[in-house]
Amino acid sequence: MFTKKSVATVIILTFVTCGIYGLFWYWNAIKELHSAGGESLGNLDPVVQFILLFVYVGGVFFAINANNNLNAVKRMRGIPETDNQVLYIILSLICPIILVALVQDEMNKLA
Repeated sequence: MFTKKSVATVIILTFVTCGIYGLFWYWNAIKELHSAGGESLGNLDPVVQFILLFVYVGGVFFAINANNNLNAVKRMRGIPETDNQVLYIILSLICPIILVALVQDEMNKLA
């Protein structure tokens, strides 16, 4: 389902590779979240979601889809859902690296 990755390693590798690892992480996260939760805003394909990351609104789509898919997985497992959608959207616009850390942490908890 979800691949467990160290949050610190993801952040450090993103900085060291000047964001290239961040793109790799986004691609894997989009695919894993989509396959695990199956929920997507506007039924967007993971490839389209990844391409939208290169446009400013792509981070917002990722934030909404990440929240929806994480909650879908929690719902399937009977875990109480948390609505972090507003927080994720704000972080996607202001500081995406913190969004990456929070989403990876949630994915690690569900792995």
